[in-house]
Amino acid sequence: MIRELPELREDAAGLSRALARNRYRRAAGLSAEETLREMLAAHPLAASAEGLAQASEALAEAETEEPKRPARIARLSALRDFLLRARAEALEPAAAEDLWRLPARPLVRPPGDAGLHGALPAIAVERELSILRSRERRAEMERALAAALQPADAARGAVWDAAQEALGDLPPFALHARGWTTQGSPEVAAERVLQGTDAVMSDLGGWLLQRHSEAGGGAERHDVLHLLHAPRCASAFPRGEMMRTVRRWTEMLRLEFAAKIDDEVRPLKMSGACAEAIDPPYEARVSLWPEEGPRALSSLLGALSVAELRLGPPEDAPPEDLWLSDPAVPWACRALFAGLLREPDFARRCAKADLSRDDERAIAIAAVIDARLAAARTLSSSKAHELGLGARAEQFHRDAFRRATGAELPAGLALRELDPWLGSFAELRGRSFAARARFFLREQYDQDWWRNPRALPAVRGLWARGGRPTLVELWAEIGGEPSVEPLLEDLAEACR
Repeated sequence: MIRELPELREDAAGLSRALARNRYRRAAGLSAEETLREMLAAHPLAASAEGLAQASEALAEAETEEPKRPARIARLSALRDFLLRARAEALEPAAAEDLWRLPARPLVRPPGDAGLHGALPAIAVERELSILRSRERRAEMERALAAALQPADAARGAVWDAAQEALGDLPPFALHARGWTTQGSPEVAAERVLQGTDAVMSDLGGWLLQRHSEAGGGAERHDVLHLLHAPRCASAFPRGEMMRTVRRWTEMLRLEFAAKIDDEVRPLKMSGACAEAIDPPYEARVSLWPEEGPRALSSLLGALSVAELRLGPPEDAPPEDLWLSDPAVPWACRALFAGLLREPDFARRCAKADLSRDDERAIAIAAVIDARLAAARTLSSSKAHELGLGARAEQFHRDAFRRATGAELPAGLALRELDPWLGSFAELRGRSFAARARFFLREQYDQDWWRNPRALPAVRGLWARGGRPTLVELWAEIGGEPSVEPLLEDLAEACR
């Protein structure tokens, strides 16, 4: 346990707590308790250049000392990475606040609706867009959404520039290097994912997309979303059965989730499921938008796993273990359980869904598309550090999106997908670890590991230390080295 920088670490923990609570309230469709400016003002050390310099200096010292102390390095790395983000927001608080509030603002005017209902918030439009059956109506709503959100690209550029200023000479890859020491750059991993899934996406993915959306040769982003969120088997997963499905599964595994789940329907609630720490390790909450379909169930399963990660550490754990982590670790937790619908018999035994082989492949191809989109965002975000967040980066990402999905991405929705911190690379790393963990659990506890109580201690081991382990350390515990190859093997197996 590190004992240095006590004031800085306490202030960072306080800012982490405030941000987590407000992220949860935003996901749940509740009003914010504080503005971003107020949160930053209440924690001036965590948002200052001086605080960032202190953490960076301590980390540099830890990395050169002998013998090395991995726990100290991991916690100081997590602290430094959090402070980088806090400093970037402090440099452009107005633009960051605008983007924070943007999804809830009534800006979108779909054709034919403006006079009847007025402008709609983007968050409500996007919830409806993915499940609409009418392709023409989806296209209209997507064009209106893009037109409404494109003006925010100026704020996105300001926030991007602030992130680059906070990073200074530090490459964005440095935030991930401690969890991916053997695979090379993010671009290398992203290219491997795209190349390794090109064949199955071109064959099975192209056929399913055309069959599902009737898009012919001109698929668009909304067609991809419709395949992901409303496949033909969606009715086999009623929204009222989601919690019963979870209970059937957890009774088999003898697992009890401690997170509180909010499934109330609110106008500004985000779709899917989102987990946030409220008071770790005592309280975590999951915001759930109840809807039918396998993706909604997968999202809930993944969010419950992330919540357990925040509830796992002991009461006296350092604040870094409670609030922070290698950014790929929450993704690893989410992907391990979100992928349960691709496990043999899970849908039949737990969701009571009798799926055809084509239905199973539709669920599998959704995971392929998710991985390819994460790879595309990784390539585009890396490129934007060279090009700047402007027209060239926008076109680069539209091309990458087309390569990943075979569909067109509207110009007004391109730049919002790019992230200066390469969060999409954290997603790829987490998904890759989850695939390796799935193979490990099958080797140890057979194909039905997900319902075998003997596997529970191994699963709990992923959560027990919270954010303390890096992905490299977790990978070493189950054998092998970090690589996207297990992810490619897992996706290929599910699509056969």
